[in-house]
Amino acid sequence: MAAIAVSLSGQADIYFSPAFNTEEARSGMESISRTDLEAHLRFLASDITEGRATGEPGLDIAAEYIASQFRRLGLTPLGSGESYFQRYELIKAKLGESIELSLLVDHGAGSVREAFQYGEDFFVSPRGLTGSMEVQAPILFAGYGITAEEYHYDDYTGITAENSIVLIIDGEPELDNPSRFSGETDTRYADLREKLATAKKNGAAAILVASNPKSEELFSDKFKRWKGWLRREGMSLPTSEATVPVFTLSETAADRIVASSGKTLRQLQIELESEGRSNSQALSRSYVRLNVDLEKETIVSQNVAGYFPGSDPFIGHETVAVSAHYDHVGKNSEGKIYYGADDNGTGTSALMEIAEAVVSNNNAPRRGFLFLAVSGEERGLLGSQYYVEKPLLPLSNTVADLNIDMIGRNAPDSIYVIGSNMISQDLHDINEFAASQMDDLFLNYRYNAKDDPQRFYYRSDHYNFAKFGIPIVFYFAGTHKDYHKPTDTVDKINFAKVEKVSRLIFLTGWGVANNETRPRKNAGQLPKLPDQIKY
Repeated sequence: MAAIAVSLSGQADIYFSPAFNTEEARSGMESISRTDLEAHLRFLASDITEGRATGEPGLDIAAEYIASQFRRLGLTPLGSGESYFQRYELIKAKLGESIELSLLVDHGAGSVREAFQYGEDFFVSPRGLTGSMEVQAPILFAGYGITAEEYHYDDYTGITAENSIVLIIDGEPELDNPSRFSGETDTRYADLREKLATAKKNGAAAILVASNPKSEELFSDKFKRWKGWLRREGMSLPTSEATVPVFTLSETAADRIVASSGKTLRQLQIELESEGRSNSQALSRSYVRLNVDLEKETIVSQNVAGYFPGSDPFIGHETVAVSAHYDHVGKNSEGKIYYGADDNGTGTSALMEIAEAVVSNNNAPRRGFLFLAVSGEERGLLGSQYYVEKPLLPLSNTVADLNIDMIGRNAPDSIYVIGSNMISQDLHDINEFAASQMDDLFLNYRYNAKDDPQRFYYRSDHYNFAKFGIPIVFYFAGTHKDYHKPTDTVDKINFAKVEKVSRLIFLTGWGVANNETRPRKNAGQLPKLPDQIKY
């Protein structure tokens, strides 16, 4: 491995270099071993941890194991009472017996009420809801529910969604203009989470998502596909903000709701797409009444945090965060364990090995390191959301987050790198320099885009740091046939790959911790990257 030392000649406030003396990190890097990684993973993905579901005893066992490793390494505890645990409350909710959706149409001489049938006309998800809800409000048709400035497209133009129920079409428009929604691959705007955020921003009281008339999937098949997931408890952090329920409708039910427009849902869709602009409108004299009954309880979960202080008197108070979620999805209704060896036992094992590398390295880092194992990722990035809302170290002094999630499968000589240049090109360059010091490891940027249809940039815990403007890198080896299945087991993990990726992350963190300047924020257009870079 080459060693490169760079002198900034006293001009650190002007010049930035991604290069650093890797010899100063050699002892720590070489301490990262596949044997130790496998030992950690065999415990985390064992029968005793029962799939590490948030809120279940198996996750608590895993947390105690991680804390014991932090204690063995002598990391500083940051939790209350000198604990390694950052405990937080979650609301666990599941659907009750009373779920209603009905349409009220005022004909002047009186109103007519039509009730819809759960499972035949609609279904609702408990995810994100914190309590029972009863809403009656005017109904708006809002096209696909998309606001996309770069495409000069906005379904909320000309309507006021405040305190209204919004009906939207699933998916995204297929327009003749090839520069907008080509229809070949969905953009991020087709994602329901994006649509929910947009509707909430516009003040919607609830969202009705109608099945796309162009879809070949029957509503009955869609309900069967979702039925098991809908029975699961939803989890959320307590909040004072109003929550917005999301109902999924059949095309037939949507037709009855939009009937006052004089058109069917399919006709509204054809009109929208042929004109190339939204035809959103209020549905006159029409109201929707909905009721969601939730059974809920409050539970306690925990993040596990250990800190290694920086040695520099001027920048030692700044911190490089290394994060990984240690939760998985637990057991199914028959008691079968979902082991989560790759997701995210590999990332959690890497986190502990990187912590040991920092502690055992012959040279101390100038900036500090926070090692953060978070829970609740599988339930909506909840643990990392709690951390950034209630940080144990100031976010203003957190210079980067290196997040590890699933690094043990697929191509043995490459790793997907996501988000490294989104906020700071400096961080991206340090990561590339670190990779140039590794043998046989490619950086793959295939998913490094905010509009990638799989939305990986938004799907792990780095995203909560990114929302606060903290530069991030997300290390990810990709999904596979065992993803979220009981067959995600230790025997399928490539520990040589986990070792290489862990060493890369350690080197990148070391480069950030010892650079004269903290990673600077980008200004202007993001640089375009090739799929793979190898030095």
